Amino acid sequence: AYRLLELTPEILSQLEASPSGQAVLTVRGRESDMAVLLDPGERAYQLHTAHTSNNLYLLSHTEQDLSLCAKLNQAYELQPTHPQIRPRLLEVLGWDTRGAFRGAELDTAAEGRVVTDDVLASHVAAGDRLRSRVLADIPAFRMAGVWRVVDPGYCMELLRLVLATAVENDWPLHAIDPQAMYQALRTDDSAMPPELISAILARFGRPARDSATYAIDNSRVAKYLAEQIFAAEGMRTWPAAEFLLALRATMPPQLQADFDDVEGWRSTGIPRSIVRDMAYASTPIDVHLMYTHAGVPHHATYLNPLLRSELPNEPRARLRRLFEVKPKWSKSEVLPFLEDLVDVDLELLEQGDEAAVAAVSKAIDGWLIKFGRGVKAPNGELVYTSRLN
Repeated sequence: AYRLLELTPEILSQLEASPSGQAVLTVRGRESDMAVLLDPGERAYQLHTAHTSNNLYLLSHTEQDLSLCAKLNQAYELQPTHPQIRPRLLEVLGWDTRGAFRGAELDTAAEGRVVTDDVLASHVAAGDRLRSRVLADIPAFRMAGVWRVVDPGYCMELLRLVLATAVENDWPLHAIDPQAMYQALRTDDSAMPPELISAILARFGRPARDSATYAIDNSRVAKYLAEQIFAAEGMRTWPAAEFLLALRATMPPQLQADFDDVEGWRSTGIPRSIVRDMAYASTPIDVHLMYTHAGVPHHATYLNPLLRSELPNEPRARLRRLFEVKPKWSKSEVLPFLEDLVDVDLELLEQGDEAAVAAVSKAIDGWLIKFGRGVKAPNGELVYTSRLN
């Protein structure tokens, strides 16, 4: 049977510019999922069936003959999407009955299903680069071809061990060599996988310029700890001052906290803080103070957990959910919960790249105008309410 597939100008140019057979389009996802098409650059598109008002006839011809191949009244249209694959990855990784990895000495031999690259590719509708990035963020690591999740408590235990070892050996925290770290931690009684050391450094660090070493990133450590604190307390609302104390108490002593300035934890500072995409601010006092220039002091600000990774992955659906959670949002408040839906490199965005920041701002302005109603707050800033039914 024949099917017609819409090609965007970008996809068409990628296929035409590639040597014959080297550029391919891939469809991924379970049978029960909406199919996701990946172009050669791993941009993702949902496939939607669109019916045509007139029949379309596909003909084949030779020098002597013309014949009808198919009569069609529908085609597949492409809708750009930004897959939120973390929940699915965690589900699939959970198929390993051994549970999270807590050390070789506590591990057992695999019985039953294990998770390989082929299993992940079959059940997670995303490109290899995105999948690898989210696996590193979880964190998970691959040992002997099998993927395992690292237990959160064991993850922090390893990070503290890595930091202590670096200090003991006078290694700078901005240039830790995974192989040297593995050798330093290796003992006759230890069977710690070298892949695990690399996974810990990748999760809490950034590749240094020479790409052979990692620089520990304070903010990555703090963000991981913040998410663990929220999860450990059942995603309850926290007074910002209390949360700040808990975060300081769990931060490894070798790292200088980036959040010592309590002024950064005023309500107006939360969208720029390390919890920017995992919690929003509220206050038990006059809510109008939220939208003044000064905002609400940290001792009267509350943090309400809301993980961006668990929100819908389409702008309309996500804004609907956000307005259900909180009726009024300023652009600065809502931006951290929408920016991953814009087709920009999130690492460039995190680094403050002007083009990436401008693209995100423009896209979110459009969504807020389309799906929200703007009302001026006391400080002149627009506050948006929902226009979605």
